[in-house]
Amino acid sequence: MFKKKQTTTAQDDLSNLSLRRRQEAQEQRERAKKHRIYAVIAAVTAILVAALLIWDSGVIQRNAPAYTVGGQSYSVTDVDYYFFNEYNNIAAYASYYGLDTSISLKEQEISEGQTWYDYLLDNALASLSDVSALTKAAKEEGYKISEEGQANVDSTIESVRSAAEQYGLTESSYLTYAYGRYMTPSAFKKVVTQYYLAQDYASHLTESFEVTEADMNSYYEENAASLDTFDYEAYLLTIGLQTQYDDDGNAVDFDADELAAAQETLKEQADKLQAAMEAGDAEQVASIVTETGANDLSNLSSSSLSYYPFGIWLSDEARTAGEVGKVEDTRTDSNDEEYLYGYYVVKFNSRTLEEYNGVDFYNLLIQADKLESEDSNEDSASSEVQYDWDAALTEIEALEAQWLADGGDADSFLAMAQENTDGSTTSYTNVAKDVQNTEVNEWLFGSEHQVGDYEIVRDETLHGYRLVYFNGYNDLYYWQTVASNAIQQERYQDWLTSATEAQESSSNFLMDYVSK
Repeated sequence: MFKKKQTTTAQDDLSNLSLRRRQEAQEQRERAKKHRIYAVIAAVTAILVAALLIWDSGVIQRNAPAYTVGGQSYSVTDVDYYFFNEYNNIAAYASYYGLDTSISLKEQEISEGQTWYDYLLDNALASLSDVSALTKAAKEEGYKISEEGQANVDSTIESVRSAAEQYGLTESSYLTYAYGRYMTPSAFKKVVTQYYLAQDYASHLTESFEVTEADMNSYYEENAASLDTFDYEAYLLTIGLQTQYDDDGNAVDFDADELAAAQETLKEQADKLQAAMEAGDAEQVASIVTETGANDLSNLSSSSLSYYPFGIWLSDEARTAGEVGKVEDTRTDSNDEEYLYGYYVVKFNSRTLEEYNGVDFYNLLIQADKLESEDSNEDSASSEVQYDWDAALTEIEALEAQWLADGGDADSFLAMAQENTDGSTTSYTNVAKDVQNTEVNEWLFGSEHQVGDYEIVRDETLHGYRLVYFNGYNDLYYWQTVASNAIQQERYQDWLTSATEAQESSSNFLMDYVSK
């Protein structure tokens, strides 16, 4: 038979040692235990130090999700991009909005209970919500950024590099100054590309909505006043009192007696002008306008009428040819009480829906330099400015000859115009009548043109010569393109509202680092 084997424990072993040996063994075990504890502490400390270094470097803020909307995640740098876009749009007019750019946005209220920081962040997140909906739809459709969109990305990045160079900064330093401390060139490229993809897809989606002739006719019925062309005369006469200001620059209310007297005179002048217009006495009308210094507002574009109180009177369908009316122009004083400031005296002649096609054209402007006059007096406001028209004509004729030598086509014209024009738009699409300055408008709409027609036109308003290249008529009447564009834009807004409202959003503690 086998004998049962006895087991020996660590405690048994210790009992067999001498007292000294036992003490040494115990101390050794204690030292080993302490080494293990110190090792763990050292490891944890190293991890914490590494985490702190990583946090300070901004890696987490640049890459970890701070805000999620529509199933898409965005980092602090993404939010910062839209935040600072909102801020920069307002900062240029800070004094107008009552914003002090030297004080933290979190310490200034735009309205009760809402700081400027809250306001800008809300707008930034709203923009991100739009971008999320658009880029998600683009991905589902397989839509890729267009060449124009990519060109916008490249141009935006290049503008940052140029600005950095102008201020003597590195690109990275400039980005942290302009878009927050965590922005880097790679993060900036990513968010800008995403932004222009969304812009691209928004245009693509808007244009995809089909608009029928019935749709356009229906739109016209509801918006005839903004699409019709009005033939009318309108003059604004005012009380003629000079506004006074206090030491703080605030306007001072007019003296009640002076105001009443001026208003009585104003009414007499307006009645006199109305009578002359009703009688069709053009000479008398001109005399009164000159005498009173009335402002001539006759025959503005239909789209401009909505900005004037007389527009409602003029667009009333009850108007008849030759009818003349007076429309009050009221202002408010320091107590928010209205007072009569002026009269619009208006004569309605006719109202029609013009059916013409808008035009596309390219434009090159060479402005004439001002000439120094021997008898010019800088203190005299009445001295007439003279321009070197001959030199401007010679320059634009040379550019015309160069363009013709290069092939004389649309592409070479646009390239030449973009390189040489004096601060003027080079490409126009679907232009309406009476939008361009008189001489150019007369050339564009005074006769029929073929694609490729061109002309040097003297522009008195811009004090220069314009080489104009006719690039075609729009397929629809101008009013139809306005209606079609408005309908498509409305449908796009409906789509976007529905898409963004369906998105769920969430944020975490990283949002506290936006704009820091």
